[in-house]
Amino acid sequence: MKPLQLLCMFLIVAFGGITAQDFKDKIAQTKRSIDSIVTAEKAQLKERLRTIEYRLDRKEITEIESRDLKREASKEAAEAIRIKTREQSEKLSALLHQRIAEKHLSDSITYKKEMQKVIDSVDIESRPTKTERTEVYVDRNYVHIGHNGIYIGQVPYREEDYYESDYKRTQGGGYFALAFHNLNSSEHFSNNHFRLWGSKSVEIGYIRNTRLLKNNNLLHLNYGLSWMMDKLKMKEDEHFVKNGNITEIVPYPKETIKSKFKTMYLILPISLEFDFTEPVQYKGKTYYPAQMGFHAGVGAYVGALLATKQKVKYTENGSTHKDMNRKYYNVNEWTYGVSANIGYGWFSFYARYSLVPLFTNNPINEYPFSVGIRLGH
Repeated sequence: MKPLQLLCMFLIVAFGGITAQDFKDKIAQTKRSIDSIVTAEKAQLKERLRTIEYRLDRKEITEIESRDLKREASKEAAEAIRIKTREQSEKLSALLHQRIAEKHLSDSITYKKEMQKVIDSVDIESRPTKTERTEVYVDRNYVHIGHNGIYIGQVPYREEDYYESDYKRTQGGGYFALAFHNLNSSEHFSNNHFRLWGSKSVEIGYIRNTRLLKNNNLLHLNYGLSWMMDKLKMKEDEHFVKNGNITEIVPYPKETIKSKFKTMYLILPISLEFDFTEPVQYKGKTYYPAQMGFHAGVGAYVGALLATKQKVKYTENGSTHKDMNRKYYNVNEWTYGVSANIGYGWFSFYARYSLVPLFTNNPINEYPFSVGIRLGH
């Protein structure tokens, strides 16, 4: 083969690859724009629906008014998505038509298959089968592939589906807790060695909530799994030292900027909760929302120690240094205790008290406790 022919073949392959890559980049950019618009509108719709539910809970509006407001919000969101994505969907449709024309795909089956390759990678759900269009509630999107282009909008979604899915007998969700933390003993309620504002407990977890009575919302069982970190921050130039089987607080030999002692646990919490949220009536059926009103509970927990860490930041000769230790400080490897909470909706005050002392074999047993707030279930 002549050099000129080889060069021509190389150029054809190279520029063909660039063109294909350029096409893919344009498709990806258009899809990202569509996805961004849909995500933003979904977030706004969810916020409007939460506000409507809140007004309904406070008896500011009736059940019928609530349904009308939800339906109106859903329609407005669908229209906003349709308008805002029109330009991008037309651009995407034009790109696909161009690509399909290049491949000489004329029959509708092949056309739709080619379209679907792109649609499948868009971060929105494919359109479901036809459902009842009355009592539309929310919150799902679809892409419709037509021979004349692409349409992006809202899925018809029966309001009954909302009640069935959101008011199940067992529900679950995440939570975050932040609390003051200290140690209690027979000699003192809280140890004066630790700073009030610097000593804290942080907990992140997932909880399941099961209604115990079939036709009553009062009793619920909560159970889950969480990660908990307790931190004690020293007031003075002190730190924990392991002295054989005993762990004690002693002065640090240098001037400290801060001295902290952390313990991390894997926790299994369980509690019995009294939920005073009012039942909801819809089309002759009664639904029982969880933790949308006043609630209180008592419970217990058990946990395993994951790690301990002591960090001392100090100054020496005008410069700052850190002393970090992950040694075993005679901390009990297992913990268990009792807890209580009281709150309204997603906000709660809670207290936790360990029935196991922090350190083993110390002459005076000191028991960790926390008092704070919890957000979530």
